[in-house]
Amino acid sequence: MLDFLRLAIPINPVFVRSFDNHHVFNGDIRDYGVPAATRHVSKTDDGQTITGDLYHPFEALPSDYTDMAVKFYTNTMNTIPYVELKASPLKLLQGHNVFGFESIELGAFHMLGMFLEAFRKLAQILDIEKTEVLCLDTTYLFRLPHQNMVQPVLDYMANLASGHRKAREVKYNNYISWGNDGASVRPKAYGKFEEVKAQLNKIQKQADKGCQRSRSLVIAMTNALPFANAVLRLEARITKTYLTKNGYPSNLFELIKLQHERPDLLLHLWRVAFDPILNTMKGKYMNFSSDGEILDLLRSELVTYTKTGKPSYTKANNAFKFYSLMRQVGWLRTKELYNERTFYHALNSLLDVGISKSHLQNLHKNPNGKVIPFVRMFELKMCDQLPPDYQIPVSPYHNPNCGLYLVA
Repeated sequence: MLDFLRLAIPINPVFVRSFDNHHVFNGDIRDYGVPAATRHVSKTDDGQTITGDLYHPFEALPSDYTDMAVKFYTNTMNTIPYVELKASPLKLLQGHNVFGFESIELGAFHMLGMFLEAFRKLAQILDIEKTEVLCLDTTYLFRLPHQNMVQPVLDYMANLASGHRKAREVKYNNYISWGNDGASVRPKAYGKFEEVKAQLNKIQKQADKGCQRSRSLVIAMTNALPFANAVLRLEARITKTYLTKNGYPSNLFELIKLQHERPDLLLHLWRVAFDPILNTMKGKYMNFSSDGEILDLLRSELVTYTKTGKPSYTKANNAFKFYSLMRQVGWLRTKELYNERTFYHALNSLLDVGISKSHLQNLHKNPNGKVIPFVRMFELKMCDQLPPDYQIPVSPYHNPNCGLYLVA
């Protein structure tokens, strides 16, 4: 699903003054219906009030359910001044993002339509056709047998790492992320059920006070809540940097055209973020009842033979010692004790016999080597992404036959 979209609409260069890589909007934002603020207010000796440069603070543009953030950047470096829009298209159109559509066209056109209708004067100086996608979130769901399995799965995944994708922090229970905030691809995993329940309780209080929009939101979220039960969400943020460096268009309309040609575009981008992480779970063996079972496996798979035909278990014994050390001190500490070449040589001996990388990364916290049975099931299989009766919402700003338009 298309979980989040952040767009940048540039100003027509005619309205810009440039000094090398520094660009400034050469008009008064108030003339275009844009709310203005300043960071400096003072008085002259004769009592006149003077202000510093005006700017447009982030403001919330309301929809039937939730808001869209809007900001006009009038003073920029290395890029033309632009208007930024960011929102969850799913929340704007249906009141929740528990499940939903994948159409970039539908989501983006609804956001553009909301903005253009609210800022008609400003729209006249924008270069809409050059709208850029700064980032998007693509999310897929995996259903577990029970809701109480969500947190243990997240605890398990918090130890998974592949290359630069390392579980950076557990911000709070029910949420983990990999990498850093500056990465061009940013995966995260979380459970949605508890989050929706907490949001619903908060919004219900507003609805009880008579807020009509909150009442609509309560209805939408209540209807969606059962679908979130026992669901793990894996969400990937894909930035403009990744798109442009890997041959994808960052221009909104070109990206929409590409999705028409490749309907699985969001799934493909999602796999860029999560395949390296989920591949650590691949392996034949994720559970051992005893050290003897592990040693038997290693000796059967890593046996070599001398010139006289006598079996040698040196390689198997070394692999077992490496496994035991990793169990005792953990993945990271073990890696520090070896030089890089020796570490990966020993690691590959274990991976080659079918022991999963995820088992090894969790071994120190689970020294008995026993893996909760759901992990075997969690060699991930996507569940149905939508309820059987789901209907794609309709935007007043989008017509599949003629694209973006504004209602009178």
